[in-house]
Amino acid sequence: MMNSLRLVRSAHAGVGDVDVRMMQRAILLARSAALAGEVPIAAVIYRGDEVIAEAANTREREADPTGHAEIVAIREAGRKLGEWRLEGCSMAVTLEPCPMCAGAAVNARLAKLVYGATDPKAGACETLFNIPSDTRLNHRCEMHGGVLSNQCVELLRAFFRERRAEQKRAKEATRAADAAREVRTTASPQVSSAETSSNAKRRSA
Repeated sequence: MMNSLRLVRSAHAGVGDVDVRMMQRAILLARSAALAGEVPIAAVIYRGDEVIAEAANTREREADPTGHAEIVAIREAGRKLGEWRLEGCSMAVTLEPCPMCAGAAVNARLAKLVYGATDPKAGACETLFNIPSDTRLNHRCEMHGGVLSNQCVELLRAFFRERRAEQKRAKEATRAADAAREVRTTASPQVSSAETSSNAKRRSA
């Protein structure tokens, strides 16, 4: 464990043991989210060694388009601390925050943002935008990306592999059911015709 922490620290200047442990905690939480059918993304907000709040995605469960792990965790941290300014707090999240979540990190006055996998479609920290470090804004977050990224990426890949497999199985089941209905529909008039012929013979006799 200590060796792995040292390796991560050496690869990411400014990332300490606590940051790595919090990312590991977020990864465990993301795994649990996957089992519940949510995209495996999770966030942990902490101050020093103390966990202030943690959350995984809740979009599917709550039918809430804003139910990203970062938003849910920031709201919970604000409730717990009794204030919206999360000064001195850091957040570890398994996927690079989107524009909404990166903006929320700035608005919450987070001191540090640590993320795992980059997001080529919506990443707003470094990939598509640089919201937390934008000098035009009234607050900037210290930012470190790629922390335990391999584990974070594999979580997402495994989840979407399984989802594609489930969709394929569902399509195959639908096709099989449609084929069975078609067979029954085609066979039904033939049976009816045979029964009619038999009834006619009995009446004539």
